Amino acid sequence: MDQARARALLAEERDRLQRLLGGSAGQVADDLPDETGVGDEVDDADRRDAEETDLAVDQLLRERWAALERAEARLAEGEYGRSVRSGRPIPDERLEADPLTELTVEESAAAEAGEFEEGDEGVGLASERHPYEVLDDADITPEEVLASEEDADEPTGGPDTGIHVERDDRRQ
Repeated sequence: MDQARARALLAEERDRLQRLLGGSAGQVADDLPDETGVGDEVDDADRRDAEETDLAVDQLLRERWAALERAEARLAEGEYGRSVRSGRPIPDERLEADPLTELTVEESAAAEAGEFEEGDEGVGLASERHPYEVLDDADITPEEVLASEEDADEPTGGPDTGIHVERDDRRQ
């Protein structure tokens, strides 16, 4: 990709992210009822949901900002438009669609599928963290797994404490 076009794409993305970061904080929460006002649990749930959504959007924008800074650094080094994993060229069409892309289509698909070459796990946008837990048996829920384990709070019939209580069940 031409250096001038790459600079223009990154500048457009920088402007877009600055607008989004400036307007994201508290935007949704302002539309909801005040905490001190009369309301019910649903009002409070809506407010909490809006706050969590706002935090998630803000985090995604900050991750995108970090990717922008990495892309600008690659541009300055003359490496923009090449995969951070393999060094292979990234097609101009892909860069036009997402100027912050760091991987080829094939590498991105492999990263999403969890197929990494040894030592590549932490490179580029591919994340080691995954929000979903993979279960050994998809038919067993985590609750069922916990129910099948012994409860640590239950007495195990350990040593006798020496205290015996005798009851007299005879009625008088």
